[in-house]
Amino acid sequence: MMEEWQEISRGPKKLGDLLGLIMARYGYAQTAGRVELERVWNDIADGRMKEHARLGPLRRGILEIAVDSASLLADLEGFEKGNLLESLQKRLGNTTIRGIKFRRL
Repeated sequence: MMEEWQEISRGPKKLGDLLGLIMARYGYAQTAGRVELERVWNDIADGRMKEHARLGPLRRGILEIAVDSASLLADLEGFEKGNLLESLQKRLGNTTIRGIKFRRL
C-alpha cells in the first residue's frame, strides 16, 4: 500500500491514470466487468436459460453457470455450450472467457 501511495505521489499525474490505479486497487473494474457480463448474458440467453440458469463466478477465464434443471444441464453441456461460448466471446472479446463450466444447483 505504501509503495502504491509513493507511486501516486511522485509528481503530477493525469487524472485518468490516478482513477485507473484507484479502480484497480478497490475492484471497481471487476464490478463493471460483471455488470457487462450479466447484460450480455441477458441478451443471449433464451427464456429457459434465464429461468433455470444463473451466472456464477468467472475464474481464470472459466465462467461457471449454475443450472437447476437436469434436462437443461444436459442440453447446455451437449448442444449449447459451444454456441454460448462463441456468443459470449464475440460480445465480450475472445480473451475474457476461455471456457464454460456448468454445474447443478
